Amino acid sequence: MDTPPSTQQQTVMIVDDSSNNIRLLAKILGKDYRVRYATHGRDAIDQVTKDPPDLILLDVMMPEMDGFEVCSVLHTHATSRDIPIIMVTALNDNASEMRSFECGAVDFLTKPVNPAVVMARVGAHLALKRERDELARANHMLNQEIEERRKLEKQLREMAEYDALTKLPNRKLFRDRLQQAMLMGERNTALFALLFIDLDRFKWVNDTLGHDAGDDLLVSVSERLKGVVRKSDTVARLGGDEFTIILNDIHHDSMAELVARKVLEQLSLPFEIKGQPVDISGSVGIAIYPDDGTNSEDLVKCADSAMYLAKESGRNTFFFFSPEVNNQAVARIRMEHEMRRALDKAEFFVDYQPKVNVASGTLAGMEALVRWDHPRDGILFPQHFLGTAESSGLIIQIGEWVLKQACQDAVEWIAAGFQTLKLSVNLSAIQFHEPERLVDVVTRTLEETGFPAQNLELELTEYMMIKDPEQATKTLNILKGMGISIAMDDFGTGYSSMALLKRLPIEVIKIDRSFLENLNIDPRNKTFISAMVSMAKKLGLHVVVEGVEEMDHIKMLKKYGSDEVQGFLFSPPLGKNAFNQLLQGKIPLGGGLAHPVPTQ
Repeated sequence: MDTPPSTQQQTVMIVDDSSNNIRLLAKILGKDYRVRYATHGRDAIDQVTKDPPDLILLDVMMPEMDGFEVCSVLHTHATSRDIPIIMVTALNDNASEMRSFECGAVDFLTKPVNPAVVMARVGAHLALKRERDELARANHMLNQEIEERRKLEKQLREMAEYDALTKLPNRKLFRDRLQQAMLMGERNTALFALLFIDLDRFKWVNDTLGHDAGDDLLVSVSERLKGVVRKSDTVARLGGDEFTIILNDIHHDSMAELVARKVLEQLSLPFEIKGQPVDISGSVGIAIYPDDGTNSEDLVKCADSAMYLAKESGRNTFFFFSPEVNNQAVARIRMEHEMRRALDKAEFFVDYQPKVNVASGTLAGMEALVRWDHPRDGILFPQHFLGTAESSGLIIQIGEWVLKQACQDAVEWIAAGFQTLKLSVNLSAIQFHEPERLVDVVTRTLEETGFPAQNLELELTEYMMIKDPEQATKTLNILKGMGISIAMDDFGTGYSSMALLKRLPIEVIKIDRSFLENLNIDPRNKTFISAMVSMAKKLGLHVVVEGVEEMDHIKMLKKYGSDEVQGFLFSPPLGKNAFNQLLQGKIPLGGGLAHPVPTQ
């Protein structure tokens, strides 16, 4: 009969200094098991250590090391402690049997051996070993499964509670930590602070350097934020470029101010992203428990409101929550909602302020200025709503609407014969930070309206260009390549960098009205205006001066060589119909200059 595979695979080692005993046991076991042998203890230990058998038949009476000593050594060794050892000896006293078990043997056979007993004992202990091994394997598999389940549960918990990119607590865990902080604060009558942090110019990094660069920046920011707080505090990422800090157990709100200043300081230091330096800043809003709220929802609203005020106040600053902050936040939210409605209901409109050629006295063009016909508050001017429009991102939609509306109106005037008029349209920093969309919108608007590119002038501020001159140069060159003129608005109030003027494809500078308004207060402004005009003319730039309200201004600017002026001396901004009348000569152009506008 064939031997079952389960036993055929098992190995029995015989350890005995007598070759006769080895031959006898091998004859008994050789039909059903693989048999190996060793003639002394040291050899047995070496063999077992290198290639463990399934069972050992071990003689007691051997030279150098007896079976008891060998059994003890094998029982303590990691590779052999679980191998069943049956002691085989001529000793049949109880003491020898007891000592065998004490050394780690599982059974005891006396010589001369009975073949049937040997087979029965070996078979039984190998069966037990198989079952024990199977159980061990099952336990190992179970432990592996348990470990894998633990790892999976940990991963799921981390996915549920931690931000995958920065490894910071996410919005869910932040809420839990905030609840814990409130419970501890209530129990210990302790203060804690909640800081809301929003990154300034993060969208620009994403748009210009790519989303990978944006991710690298977020990781770097998270590391810096963790470096300004204690281990007991919490830094979390709510999503996008919004972070929060929970400062536990503060003794005074000055501690929150200190941390806010450290945060701004860390964010203002250059980041190295993709091998190049990147400059950003942050806006921080602070709410204090329990002064600003005794529930998480109120605290979050307060910190968020203070953060938005920080953004609207110039950014790179912090604000504590206060009732005034709340009122401003409510007003901002209401205005944002009303602006969205205004876009849907066409409440915005465009006025046009004439630009006059100083030398000829004729109308050279017009600047498009957006207004809001608010159903409750009446006519609102840009200074009343553009700040909220920029912080909410609505300035992009508003700016695109203004460009299209102004081009549509100006096309009618060109068709009426006023083909030399130059239309000036302002761009916001938010629009300029999305260069691909800006170029696409301008291209599409010109195509849809039929307005000639050479009649369009786009106005940008120095600040918008100096933040990233390389990208600004690239974008402006594309626009200039379309035939569009580029003007630098508010010239003289910012950096007025000569290098910037030389590098960027600027054709026009607009000298800010503040120089004329303060002419009587500070006579040096005449020198500044003269110097700016002279410099611009030497660089081949066209010069426009804003805020002209007196004839003396005209005489001075004509003397200095200014090209164009605009201001209330000639005309306030006019609606479309009124500007039509101006073109037709029904409304006179002020300032005593010649009229009408030349046509072609």
